[in-house]
Amino acid sequence: MIKKLFKVLKIALLILLILIAIGFVFEHISRFYFDTKGPADSEFATIDGRKIHYKKEGKGNCTVVFESGLGGDYLHWQEIQKKLSKNYTTIAYDKAGIMWSDPTEKVSLRRYADDLKQLLEQTNCPKPYILVGHSFGGITSRLFIKENIKDLAGIVFVDVSHPKQLEKSSTALKNSVQPPPRAFLSFLNEIGVIRILYSNVPFTTAVPKEHWFNKNVKTYFYRIFDGMMTELENDKKLMKEASEIDDFGSVPLTIITAGYPNGVEGAKDEKLEKEYLTVHNSLQKDLLNLSSKSKQVFAQKSGHYITLQEPELICNEIKRLAPE
Repeated sequence: MIKKLFKVLKIALLILLILIAIGFVFEHISRFYFDTKGPADSEFATIDGRKIHYKKEGKGNCTVVFESGLGGDYLHWQEIQKKLSKNYTTIAYDKAGIMWSDPTEKVSLRRYADDLKQLLEQTNCPKPYILVGHSFGGITSRLFIKENIKDLAGIVFVDVSHPKQLEKSSTALKNSVQPPPRAFLSFLNEIGVIRILYSNVPFTTAVPKEHWFNKNVKTYFYRIFDGMMTELENDKKLMKEASEIDDFGSVPLTIITAGYPNGVEGAKDEKLEKEYLTVHNSLQKDLLNLSSKSKQVFAQKSGHYITLQEPELICNEIKRLAPE
């Protein structure tokens, strides 16, 4: 019996190794194919010896600057950018280590601010700027906002993170949103498991599986993985730095808050979901204190991805803030 058991285990192990090898080869052929369709050289700026990818569209007397959330890439804004570029200069970009932009070991609000400042200067984006940040983009953009207040016509924060949201959350809530270890996820990413997963299950249920966002993510998740994990591993550090920047002066500020009509995506515990919404709504209101000219707008039809579910709401606020 023992010999038969060992034989079965050997066969099972061999099959597993073959599947891993096939997955690895499939994943890297897919990556090679996608990499050949990379952006033109004209869509890169060189900052501190690193290449930063951007997409600049439209012409106008001000620039709408898009700051993505944790692990977010420039394509996240493509629908909104296309609409606004008819009347304004617009620019979306990949932060360091995301999508087509080179990585860096420097992770601080200082680096985020310097990267964005130099990018806008190198690409000749006209002032004033309207900064639009989503999710963690409300953290990474704070130092840039503080140092460039005179050049800002307005700010639109779209269901952004608050520097104190971890501090205000219970241990159970924080543990419920913690991803598996990076090494484990990286292994799954390398052998094609994550690609297969997002080919069958949507990245977000906020939009249909066939939506361009879900289709895009499964194709290039490997290009945002390392940058996303680096930001996630440094979230406490970045939030601490952001908490020290709590005054945007009189720059017009719109806080767009998700209504979560269908609850919080992925929430399995009703008690923790209720806690999350209580903390979130309280801190969203607190964000109004950042500016003496602030207002709050509720996206009643949206969850966290207001950018995908109610893009017109964001466009309308940008248009309201734009100089004539």
